[in-house]
Amino acid sequence: MTQITQIKIQLVFLTTVLFCAPAAAQPVLVEWVERHGVTLSGERGLEWAFDENEDPLLEPTPGSFAVPLATLRTSTGADRIAAAFAFGILAGRAAPEVAPGELTAAGWALLEMIGSQDRKTRIVGARVAGRVFAVPFESRATAAMPQGTIEALYQMWNSSNDTEQLAAMDALGQLRERGALAALAERYNFYRDEKKRNLAGGAVEAMARIGDPSSAEFVKRLAADPWAEGKDATALAVTFARERLLKDGSIAVLRQAMDDKKRHGQARGYLAELGFPEL
Repeated sequence: MTQITQIKIQLVFLTTVLFCAPAAAQPVLVEWVERHGVTLSGERGLEWAFDENEDPLLEPTPGSFAVPLATLRTSTGADRIAAAFAFGILAGRAAPEVAPGELTAAGWALLEMIGSQDRKTRIVGARVAGRVFAVPFESRATAAMPQGTIEALYQMWNSSNDTEQLAAMDALGQLRERGALAALAERYNFYRDEKKRNLAGGAVEAMARIGDPSSAEFVKRLAADPWAEGKDATALAVTFARERLLKDGSIAVLRQAMDDKKRHGQARGYLAELGFPEL
């Protein structure tokens, strides 16, 4: 198939999204993502693919992001959430392939979602913004996201809702927001005392992604804490932090976790971030 033919097909789909009834947007988004190499069926929907760190098997082409971006900018509710997940799947690890104008438009739409009155919309907006504008570990550059995004994430972090706090920490970690390091350490200790294990894991994960050498001593103490052991998501986040900041051979544990159905997506994402993508 020629590039021109691909673009024509994409334009047909874009027209469908813009002019079809709202209820039809989600099936179109699913088909669009499948056309880019992500297999979805039954319960394996857009959110599943995003959570499992499923990457498109095809290289992005001009117009690859048009349908989810159009839906993201023009829809509300469940359709907008689905569009955010679709855009995050296609652009999450291919942000350099996204045209600057498309990335800017998506950024403003995601920022609007973070400020939504609807909790799920806020959470998804934060998670997708973190993935799309993530700063690679080897880069010193800051993410080219809309002004006000970091402030909106800090505001979400102060929410009383655990899931919002987790989403905000995830995004701040992906964006490598060094200003959050002290608060992350404090939050970890608070979450541990409150026995909120998943939130404590989120704080460690964010700290690991920021990757500042000043966090190494904290991770050393954490590695010796029996509370950080086990085979759940929090224990795996500690393993990720150890490999990221201490480089102590914990990469082997991450690879083993690929065989664990419950932790496969988490381990796969960590390995990709560390520069060891494995299928």
